[in-house]
Amino acid sequence: MNDIFEFSSMSSGYGGKMVLKKLSGAIKAGKITALIGPNGSGKSTLLRTLCGFSRYSGQLRLKEREVSSITRKEFGRIVGVVSQQVNVKLSFPVYEVISFGRLPYHGLLQPVSAEDDEVIESSAEAAGVTHLLFRRIDELSGGERQRVLFAMALAQQPEIFLLDEPTSALDPSQSVRVFSVLRRLADEGRSVVVAAHDINISIPFSDEYIALKDGSITACGNSRKLDERVLEPLYGTKIERYVSSKGETAWHPLKDSKRF
Repeated sequence: MNDIFEFSSMSSGYGGKMVLKKLSGAIKAGKITALIGPNGSGKSTLLRTLCGFSRYSGQLRLKEREVSSITRKEFGRIVGVVSQQVNVKLSFPVYEVISFGRLPYHGLLQPVSAEDDEVIESSAEAAGVTHLLFRRIDELSGGERQRVLFAMALAQQPEIFLLDEPTSALDPSQSVRVFSVLRRLADEGRSVVVAAHDINISIPFSDEYIALKDGSITACGNSRKLDERVLEPLYGTKIERYVSSKGETAWHPLKDSKRF
């Protein structure tokens, strides 16, 4: 099976507002797919719908099963989610927060097993938060909390990762670290869908992209083929491409560009 998600004439929204408008497409298995587009384009709503958090009309299938028919516990063993929001109201130790990623595999009151402990520690190391394990999460900075939530998703060991702006509060080195871990997971056969405003960090690590604007898909395809013909009308500004001495591409909006 080449596609992990398939959707057809799918519409979704929140608070009585329709955001996604009869989308049809697919997410490839074993790849990193970047969701790109301006604010309010529908990236987060698409992720929430894929997560099963938003009601939808039309068809949405995960591994050939309608998403609405999958139980939350089963879904938790398949899909790991990193939300854009990092607000934490309860004062849990970081170790305990990461351990919540193991809940789909045992009951809430079961003690952490030796296997769980090994997974928690390796997830913390991958996310770069080992030194924070015995701090309380409400004492951490926004970027540190974001990395802890990423470690929690890693501890879940899902087949699929759905991430909404996972590096929004991170500095460039930590952003590269997160995307490098996602790249390794995809190379191992996991599927990753990530919404990111910064195309210069997300696209170089991605295999595929889906461009969203006003709740519709305007373009999709191989990330290596993404160019100004897609980006300029998507963001409504002139964009210039730069290629480094190592052949890496970056895009920059022009200072004096006029909106379309």
